Amino acid sequence: MKEQNIKNRTFILGLIGSSLAFISITIILYVIFGVGTFRKYNPFLINLSILFILSSFILGIIGLIKAKKGLLGKSLCAFPILLFCLLVIFVIWILIEIAYPHKLSKKMDLQRTSKIIEIDVSSGKYLKRIETHCGPQYDGDYYASIQFSEKDNIFESIKNNSHWKNDVLPKSLEYLLYDDEPEDIFHFINDSKMVFPRTNNYYYFFKNRSAEFEDPEDRNPDNLLNWEYSLNFTVALFDLNTNILYIYELDT
Repeated sequence: MKEQNIKNRTFILGLIGSSLAFISITIILYVIFGVGTFRKYNPFLINLSILFILSSFILGIIGLIKAKKGLLGKSLCAFPILLFCLLVIFVIWILIEIAYPHKLSKKMDLQRTSKIIEIDVSSGKYLKRIETHCGPQYDGDYYASIQFSEKDNIFESIKNNSHWKNDVLPKSLEYLLYDDEPEDIFHFINDSKMVFPRTNNYYYFFKNRSAEFEDPEDRNPDNLLNWEYSLNFTVALFDLNTNILYIYELDT
């Protein structure tokens, strides 16, 4: 009789835990795909789903601790525990993706880069990627070189984008990319592996990400010469001789 009571207890805990887990999944799906009219309730629904997931996890743990026999009860208890663990892994993955966007999938990195430099680079192949961003302030820099084949239409995309220039490099970018300033007070690229080629056949791109919300049309890199506090910018150079794209990002 005692053993049967333990089986029943495990089954009941598992049933309640699994039910709460299913409800939490339903709530999450509703928040993601639900009707826009009720979006104002999303914060409450998210908090409710978190409460249900935690409750189902605790009930599942208790059920497994108390369990001796009964496959069905154990399975019902294991389901919310498994769901909780998967959600934790997913949240960790998202946090890593946000903190270190270049360190994960190359495909996602190419998509992110495409948005920043305003051309589609998804057909490119990475030759090198260097990422130093770290910490809560997201300080650090990033460098990449990407090879394209002659069949790619990247040149047409660059040529038709007004933010890509084939003029003489501004002094600030000369200092930045090639360390040509005698007093060496404008040299941010400290890694010798982050190399930009010296070429007379190129297009370049510059975006001041610090001012993109205040003055999105500010594309003058020479404003960097007057920097005082933090810098957040992206510079890219496409070498027409080799079909290689070079990118450098700095966040201070």
